[in-house]
Amino acid sequence: MGEARLEYSAPAHGRVRVNVNPLPRRPPPVPDELLSSWIGRLARANHCSVEELCGYLGLGQGRVPERMNDLGQVNWARLSPAVEQTRDDIAAMTLPDTMHLPVQYVSNDDFQVCINCMVQTPDVILRHWRFAWSLTCENCGRPLMAKYLADGISDRLRVRASRGAAVLKTAVLDNDLRCMRRISFTLSILNLLGLAHTAQLTSRGQLERSAALAAVDVCTTLPLLGAAILLRGNDRAFWELRRVFPQHRRLIERVRRLSQDLEMRLPRRQKLEPSPKKETQRANRPVASEGGLRAARQAISELGSNASR
Repeated sequence: MGEARLEYSAPAHGRVRVNVNPLPRRPPPVPDELLSSWIGRLARANHCSVEELCGYLGLGQGRVPERMNDLGQVNWARLSPAVEQTRDDIAAMTLPDTMHLPVQYVSNDDFQVCINCMVQTPDVILRHWRFAWSLTCENCGRPLMAKYLADGISDRLRVRASRGAAVLKTAVLDNDLRCMRRISFTLSILNLLGLAHTAQLTSRGQLERSAALAAVDVCTTLPLLGAAILLRGNDRAFWELRRVFPQHRRLIERVRRLSQDLEMRLPRRQKLEPSPKKETQRANRPVASEGGLRAARQAISELGSNASR
């Protein structure tokens, strides 16, 4: 790695001190660049492998860190001087840990990119590209490109997806667990009912992801419509709802009529992204009546005093 080396000296008190020379070549990080992206560019600039550089920098296991909890075993006494960045600056380049949250809004891979930024800085990956709510690049303002593009996405779906992205971002930044639980539950029910195949907020398929973000908008802004979508074709669930919520029978009848209307307008299944593995699973899909019932109960319960409206 050129001139980069470790120097050891023994101070008077007897403990070994490690002096780390900065890397010979240190291309500065792009604003909001992901740490693993920057380390990859550092390795190429210094003509070494990423694994070799990770070992030299004290990152442990030769693995490129991406999430905040990946920095637990970092040797900061070696890393910071070698790259001439503070601990806070390096930590700010990682992704948040979302394992404890109901919604997994951070992608594990590069499911979308900004072509313009990658032309300007080859191999760069920015943090916000990994977030489910990111639809445009914050550095240049251009639309982010999904791996699997789709033709014929309606303007209505684009608008709903954009609104859903804003709702998701607000829920995460405000740590609104109630809203995030509703979002997670809605996506799970969509999968059960076959309205979307593995509806994911960070899907590589543009159409599938747009549908998932649109569902976020519907389930948070129009719970009545969300209940109708989830319960279409399930008369038994409506009779159960009338029994559980006798004070809201008129409202439930409105949902039922809306659901019957949707049953005639919407297809039962919609394939959004090619996935060979789903063909064998589709035949074994569980019956969704109970899941749909729970979703409708939750939606009507959350209306509270506004149920009549």
